[in-house]
Amino acid sequence: MKFVTSVATAVALALGGAAQAADVMLLTEDYAPMNFERDGEIVGIGADQVFEMMNRAGITYEAELTQWSRAIGQAERRPNTCVFSTTHTEERDPNFLWVEPLASDSTILVRKAGSDIAPASIDDARGYRTGTQTGDYTVGVLEEAGFEAIDLAPSQSATLKKLLQGRIDLMATSGSFLEAALADGAEIEEALVISTTTMSVACSHKTDQALVARMQEALQSMIDDGTQAEIMAKYE
Repeated sequence: MKFVTSVATAVALALGGAAQAADVMLLTEDYAPMNFERDGEIVGIGADQVFEMMNRAGITYEAELTQWSRAIGQAERRPNTCVFSTTHTEERDPNFLWVEPLASDSTILVRKAGSDIAPASIDDARGYRTGTQTGDYTVGVLEEAGFEAIDLAPSQSATLKKLLQGRIDLMATSGSFLEAALADGAEIEEALVISTTTMSVACSHKTDQALVARMQEALQSMIDDGTQAEIMAKYE
């Protein structure tokens, strides 16, 4: 069952002792179309799958939308805590127990629409001012690709603002973020595809492994019976 959709509600419940402790704490960020808040509810391609997965597995949970750096940090340290929708990278792999796949996505570099910045390769792109979100998987991607002096901001929206203002040349993000931003009218466009990635649920190593196994089994049942495809189609 879903108890909370915001930090404020979570704090109120904790102070008031109104809610019985859930089996698992789920943390996510505002990252449409994977996860975002609409009419007071956390929804999206990833969120809808995760909540259905938990219900099928019979696991009680609380869900909180928060800043990404906090979400992934808490999921690394706290028992029975998971974060979604998380890109499964080689760097992150040993840090979590994984439930997947929620979706496949691409890692891309984005430019302001109409810009003449057109890197033909990653080597070319290294010469441009490139920004991304603190704690996002793209930081590791850029570092591994040899980017230096990466411009960091607390959120994707802050990075996007910098791009549109000309304070950075390129923004490292996901293909799904680009699609959502274009739907919202953002004047940006794809500059270069870096890689294809898997979006997942990442749980701390202090999470009950029996719960993680039940989550994976429930997600697989959603893939097998077509529920995952139906959820994805809702957000096309």
